[in-house]
Amino acid sequence: MTSTTMDADRATGGPDDRGGLMSPALRATTIGVLALVSLHAFEALALTTVMPTIAHDLDGASLYAMAFTATLAAGIVSIVWSGNLADRRGPRPPLLLGLVLFAAGLVGAGLAPSMGALVAARVVQGLGAGMTSTALYVLVTRVYPQRLHTAILAGFSAAWVVPSVAGPFVAGLIAQTIGWRWVFGLALVVLVVAAILLGRIISGLRQEVVDVPWRWRALAASVVLAVAVLGLNAVAERLDAVGIAVAAVALAVVAVTLLPLTPRGTLRAARGLPTDVTLRALAFAAFSGAEVYLPRLLTERDGLSPSLAGVALTVTGVTWFVGSWVQGRWDRHFEIGRTAAVSLAAMTLTLGGIAVAVALDAPTWGLIALFPAVGLGIGTVYPRVTAQALARAGSTEQGFVSSALQIGDSSGAATAIALSAIVFSGAGSGVPAAYVAVFAVMAAPALLGWLVAHRVR
Repeated sequence: MTSTTMDADRATGGPDDRGGLMSPALRATTIGVLALVSLHAFEALALTTVMPTIAHDLDGASLYAMAFTATLAAGIVSIVWSGNLADRRGPRPPLLLGLVLFAAGLVGAGLAPSMGALVAARVVQGLGAGMTSTALYVLVTRVYPQRLHTAILAGFSAAWVVPSVAGPFVAGLIAQTIGWRWVFGLALVVLVVAAILLGRIISGLRQEVVDVPWRWRALAASVVLAVAVLGLNAVAERLDAVGIAVAAVALAVVAVTLLPLTPRGTLRAARGLPTDVTLRALAFAAFSGAEVYLPRLLTERDGLSPSLAGVALTVTGVTWFVGSWVQGRWDRHFEIGRTAAVSLAAMTLTLGGIAVAVALDAPTWGLIALFPAVGLGIGTVYPRVTAQALARAGSTEQGFVSSALQIGDSSGAATAIALSAIVFSGAGSGVPAAYVAVFAVMAAPALLGWLVAHRVR
């Protein structure tokens, strides 16, 4: 029995333990893991809410989308590194390193004197986020029995509830009163609390080096992929013939570099594990590309304060949790192919409906009421395909599968945000045309996911 297996048995009380997520053997692990997920949730929702204010104060509207894309692009590199390191040494080293990098990024962002410096700090944050997120997935496969995988992954979504309810409003209120820089300070406090809670878990995750080679090809591909995504985002500032050519090359590079980073057949949605990765990536791409522009629309068109503009994200976080909770509790009652198809169809129709609503100058409450349906859709499909993908991984492939899922999310979201920036700029960056174009284009990944959802069986 390996040291990793012994760690898992000690954490779960042995292979035959029938306790739940909050059983005595798993309680500390569950609380610590969910605390770290809550940090990621707060940071993501808070920054989406206050980024319009930050861009205005730092005179960096041209780097608005880049502030999100840079974080995701950096995460692509650290996700691959973290997955490979986790297969060799277990989740402990990438988890520790990720926490340090994330903290450094928060400090840098809070002190940033310019939008360029903020983007650089967000790169460091992205490196930390990628390390910790992949390590958490590996931790799930090694510590929790397989029968609890869907439940703990649904718990990941549940950990977004409090940040979703309070995060956007609190972040907006902080930005309106003492300044947006203190949003990063609050996130740093949450990080410290999460690290303290994870202390006991981290000390028990020691593992001797396993004979898994470094995936140098994958690491190199992740760097090229990150650069291609950033190049695609930069095209938004130059929409001429040269810019369009660069965008085409960047998209081709993104597709090619994904090959060694994901299971064979992912780009063509081959049945099984490849489709698990593909569906998560497409769902997250559609969600992310639309989400970053919703608070900006409500701020610019309707004149809402940051705290009020975050209400849409608050409700969306709750509906994401509801979808995940239903799947985590009654997943055996819902066939996965049909569940994925219905969820992605709902996302497609809702995003198309938002585009129409913006074009018709629908009232604020209408937009705030529509977007949560997108959250319900992705919340329903996310834990099912994730649990299924992790169940397919062997003991020496858990890091690779975990990183592949994260790579799909990060590359899909980063590419979608970059394309939304190009579309936004090409449509004139004004209300309503630019926003109509963004929401309409972001319906495309969800539609593509619906077309291949049957392959997830």
